[in-house]
Amino acid sequence: MQKTIKIKQIDAFTSKPFTGNPAGVLTEAASLSDDQMLAIANEMNLSETAFVLPSDKADFRIRWFTTEREVLFCGHATVAAMHALAEESKFGMDKDGDYSFTIEALVGLLPVKVRKFNGKISITLQAPEINLVEENIDLTELATILEINLDDFNLDLPVMHDQTVDYIFLPVKNLKALNKVHYNYSRLKAFGEKLLVKGFSVFTTDTYDDGSHVHSRFFTPYYDVIEDPVTGSANAPLAVYLVKNNLVQGSLPLFIKAEQGDILRRRGRLEVRVFTDEDDENAEIEDGEQSHELREVKAELIGEAVTVLVGEMFSA
Repeated sequence: MQKTIKIKQIDAFTSKPFTGNPAGVLTEAASLSDDQMLAIANEMNLSETAFVLPSDKADFRIRWFTTEREVLFCGHATVAAMHALAEESKFGMDKDGDYSFTIEALVGLLPVKVRKFNGKISITLQAPEINLVEENIDLTELATILEINLDDFNLDLPVMHDQTVDYIFLPVKNLKALNKVHYNYSRLKAFGEKLLVKGFSVFTTDTYDDGSHVHSRFFTPYYDVIEDPVTGSANAPLAVYLVKNNLVQGSLPLFIKAEQGDILRRRGRLEVRVFTDEDDENAEIEDGEQSHELREVKAELIGEAVTVLVGEMFSA
């Protein structure tokens, strides 16, 4: 007997259709098996598809799949899923107002806030715990894999590894260097396997927009994504990287404006709030020091989304 599955395609970290990062969203996925979710993600052929399920630990559960496997955490597909839930007036979101939920995910429980006002929906999602450490890697080999020159890297800044999502953060000097990256897929996948990391964020503080703090590109052969247009799971630790390395200075909380996707013609923009549980607005980040290391620095992704496709999928 043929089964009908309702599905949406939603562009996240943008308010303009056909920009930002597209995600598949199923707001009612309780009846689906793991194999069916993976098959649906394959059929959608997007970087991630989000599946909303019941939870006995939180308000609901979200799982994310690429065409290859399940993902630990996906920021853009969560923003897309929350946009869909609000759009469909699910979980009591039938009127304008502010709503708060907790999501069950593989990385733990994630707080999320939704604001509906005058037909607009904005989402604030707390990222998983961020655990950045310096990483010593062979930049000469990596430059060859990325098809750039060694001196395109900004060697004044450290390479860092977020141990929660297992991403490496690689600073380059400018947008010209970032545009040059055209990597060898199989070699980068092997390089990642050797390091036991899942993704590579290449970034620069040279930006397209005045007022932005960072522009990045993200590659994850491990998840079978050649290049992700706008990556929430990478921009959260990247914002913390900027704060920890004094590239953005001031008192916590700090708001980091992040760019991604322009090189793919999928322009995306998001804001990342870097804070601590104390939320001490007078806690100065001192030049040349990392006094904030003593406190757990967290990040929230703030963005919008737009629905571009609503349809039905048929399966056996």
